[in-house]
Amino acid sequence: MDAAAYASRETYPQVAGSTALDLVNTVSWRLSPERRIEHFVEYADVLRWAVQLGLLDEKSSAELLRIAETDAAAAADELSRVLTLREAFYDAAYDGASSEPVAREHAAAAAAGRLERDRDGWTWAFPVDLALPRRRIALAAVDLLLRDDLDRLGQCSDAECGWVFLDTSPRHNRRWCVASDCGNRNRVREHYARVRDAASGASADTSVTP
Repeated sequence: MDAAAYASRETYPQVAGSTALDLVNTVSWRLSPERRIEHFVEYADVLRWAVQLGLLDEKSSAELLRIAETDAAAAADELSRVLTLREAFYDAAYDGASSEPVAREHAAAAAAGRLERDRDGWTWAFPVDLALPRRRIALAAVDLLLRDDLDRLGQCSDAECGWVFLDTSPRHNRRWCVASDCGNRNRVREHYARVRDAASGASADTSVTP
């Protein structure tokens, strides 16, 4: 991984309006090589995120954590595959890269699972193995890519943040991942830049040419 720093989290932001986009936001300062922080440091972080996002229940997570502790090498490999899928999805959705890696993961997930009927309709059922979070991520990623409103995909206007979202604002003019965070910080920066420029212009206007 090319992240500049690594830091696990107890909870993860859910500001994107989509599970797949919230996955992208498990990197902080994505657009800054110097500040970039990877929050999926170990396989347990993937499990914690998946439980929070509703992709796993606590029972399955506990079983997968037990398996991961028994086979650390396999867990590390699975973490790497989740990160690869995350970046392939980001590249396809935001940089126009090929969707083939995401489609391939989706096909593998579908082949590994089966559709089961529950009270609310049909749902995917998978074996409880280390690949379970990645399979559910692959389904969520393709579900998003097949939406008919992908023109609403947005990315924070902060030059370094890089967090992404689905813009569901009434006027489709959302600029910030979090208005009270990146929004406020940039508004303050822009305000002081305007004040500085105005002061500089006033100084130039009143200067006396000898």
